[in-house]
Amino acid sequence: MIMNISCEEVLDFLLCGAELFTRRDVGWILAGFRPMPGDYRAYRVVRELEQRELIKRHGRGEELRFAVTAAGVARAAIANPSREWNRPWDGKWRVFGYDLPLPRRKDRQILWRALRARKLGLLQQSIWVWPHDVEPILLELVEAQNIPECFCGFESSRLFLTNDTEIVRAAWNFEEIGRSHQTYLGHLVATPEAARHASDIGALARLARIERQAYQYAFSLDPLLPRALWPKAYQGEKIEQRHLQFRSAVRHRLPKLTG
Repeated sequence: MIMNISCEEVLDFLLCGAELFTRRDVGWILAGFRPMPGDYRAYRVVRELEQRELIKRHGRGEELRFAVTAAGVARAAIANPSREWNRPWDGKWRVFGYDLPLPRRKDRQILWRALRARKLGLLQQSIWVWPHDVEPILLELVEAQNIPECFCGFESSRLFLTNDTEIVRAAWNFEEIGRSHQTYLGHLVATPEAARHASDIGALARLARIERQAYQYAFSLDPLLPRALWPKAYQGEKIEQRHLQFRSAVRHRLPKLTG
């Protein structure tokens, strides 16, 4: 965090349309995120981003400009739903469980939360599912949580007495996911239209921060399943379209406010 503002937010906003920017531009952006006067604040943020090699300077004196580096682009990146939706699915489910005795309640809770954090599907009690290769994820969890290997799983092209639609419905709470989707789609503040008419960089930055947070919340529970597994009335693609429209509006408005 940079003075209560994440560097990802600052970098992401700059990537919308500021190929080169000044310290003064950063000051205006920060004022939009959290109004506080003073050039020194912008200086501190720019210096920290530069020290972490997330931005790079070009020129000197009055010609001094900064640009986001490749490392900065990677740091600012947020989830790309389309990439996950379009991943080929081989039609096989990866089904797995784990064996941890009840006295190891703490390890069980840690593992359950870690699996949920990765949005894997809980089919029944301790039976989990995922449509893609899951073994690397499980090996990473075992190593990261320092839990002795306890998983056992298999691949299956068919789970009998059920179908793919029922598996998806049981393993993920798409009613709750749908509510988070609708929260974004019903947002009346950070809209593409509002971005197109922002009066200054600060106002545009505020909108961008609100939209980014709403967008992340919209997909916070969504496992981003392959298209073949989407439930009826799934609204993920509508969110992505509106998000891209918003970013396009920011990209066109930002140069007009900095020129």
